[in-house]
Amino acid sequence: MSAYFSTCYKTARAVFLSKVQAAAPSWQASFKHPLLSAQGEALVLDAVWFGDLNASKLLVVQSATHGIEGFAGSAIQSAWLDKAALLSEDTAILLLHAMNPWGFAHLRRVDEAGIDLNRNFVDFKVLPKAKGYSVLSKALIPLSWQPDALTKADKTLADYRDAWGERLYEEAVSSGQYTHPQGLFYGGTTPSWSRLTLAQIAKDLQLAKRKAVAIIDVHTGLGDYAVGEVICDHPPASLGVNWAKRWYGAAVTEPFLGTSSSVPKLGLIDYFWQQLLPNACCFITLEFGTGSTENLFNVLRADHWLAGQATEGLDKTLQQKIQQDLLTHFYPADKAWQQAVIEQGLVRINQALEGLQQV
Repeated sequence: MSAYFSTCYKTARAVFLSKVQAAAPSWQASFKHPLLSAQGEALVLDAVWFGDLNASKLLVVQSATHGIEGFAGSAIQSAWLDKAALLSEDTAILLLHAMNPWGFAHLRRVDEAGIDLNRNFVDFKVLPKAKGYSVLSKALIPLSWQPDALTKADKTLADYRDAWGERLYEEAVSSGQYTHPQGLFYGGTTPSWSRLTLAQIAKDLQLAKRKAVAIIDVHTGLGDYAVGEVICDHPPASLGVNWAKRWYGAAVTEPFLGTSSSVPKLGLIDYFWQQLLPNACCFITLEFGTGSTENLFNVLRADHWLAGQATEGLDKTLQQKIQQDLLTHFYPADKAWQQAVIEQGLVRINQALEGLQQV
């Protein structure tokens, strides 16, 4: 099953579209990003629908909300297309391939403006404040990446962790911030291209009128290695949580209850769907673990530091190491990991489709 995994965005999209063509969709559209890849190629969010366009029950499978994490989601989507069974009556599936195509193509988690799409879904009339991040911002991305500067920065982070505890430290770093454009987990100050495009897709397809919608957003980088954690950010005891537990069983974890590897976050794409379908959706993040949270933070720190540097005179060996470390964390070359991703991804898709029949 590792054959479904590609080496770059261009290849991943080509594989996906070849599978789409063979499966004969009911509808498809390609939304072109205003920028191009580093090689001058088009960047596209592809939306593909299978089943009755008027179906009242819908499963949405999203990939590359965090660009570089798109390899796993794309592979799962392509694998499903190869193995897709006949959909039940009044049920459809919508595949959204490369929610953040710029990040996918450029091997970064953020988009072209440095925005983390999964922190971008807030009401921009009043931006949330992230006091913890402001305290740590200079240590998270120091001016220099030399050993002495890193040692000093790491001590600041360690002191904060010791003083406040691991969970509050993780919330301070990753829950979302809106004041440091070059920083980690930056949510932006306006809706991103991806957010606007998703809203347009939802409007064009009249998704708000559906009876029940399940959403699976595929991510990598957090949690136990090769385990696809089913993270549910719906409010505790809500309809979305109840559906998730009924469909996915004991695998469901809840950040708001402290049972997840993920802490509560601001501006998640989940909240778009919850607002669109407040009483008719079940959103889960299918998060495949690749390494420790500490390593996750460290590779992102390095990536954001690198993005802020002028390329002229930059140490090429250091640059290549930072880029490779980032890719390795979010996209392991381990065939066993890739096999596990496909197997678990297909199981969750089948569970969601079966669950929709119970609604």
